[in-house]
Amino acid sequence: MASLSPVASDQWGMLTAAHARRLGVSRVDLNRLVKDGTLATVPGAARVYRLTGVAEDPDQDPVRAAWLQLGKGRLWEERVRDVDAVVSHRSAAHVRSLGDLIPRVHEFYVPTRVRLRRTDLKLRVRPRIARSDWDLSGGLPVCTLEKIVADLLGDHEDESAVAQIVRDGIHDGLLGRDELERAAAGYGIDYGYGSATEFAAALAGSRE
Repeated sequence: MASLSPVASDQWGMLTAAHARRLGVSRVDLNRLVKDGTLATVPGAARVYRLTGVAEDPDQDPVRAAWLQLGKGRLWEERVRDVDAVVSHRSAAHVRSLGDLIPRVHEFYVPTRVRLRRTDLKLRVRPRIARSDWDLSGGLPVCTLEKIVADLLGDHEDESAVAQIVRDGIHDGLLGRDELERAAAGYGIDYGYGSATEFAAALAGSRE
């Protein structure tokens, strides 16, 4: 536990079997810690464990656990310096508490193909994930709101649902006029607008 606790404390009280193995903790020891109640398995995330004294967050923990699984044993501090998975699309809006779109799966950008035995992940491979496209939200690398809006429009999400995300983001100070117009550029015609400026105004709930 002296080895595991500092790692888990940086990762919302969670760690993976790969983290434990890297720290010299065997599978036998992990099973013993689960059996005696020191660790608990995280539902839906195979070989992810939680320190039982850490409060759970049912709203955010599922995507956090999925992100940890994608790390192949790398520690949080290593992964945020050299990002290998960024929460995207609906999942990113959900992590940022914007709008009402319910994520059907956990969505991430990853630089290389990753194989996990999960059917509730949607991974989009991008060899280079631009640093300007994400920042930390609650300790997770998450797409910026400008990137979220552009991605959702590219996926032809419902306009009113995207508009609610935009308006929540403007209210929270996460999105400016220029950023919104950049996000809307290229999608206005698909949604029946004549220009990015007109589309951005409609999404923001304002009139030109």
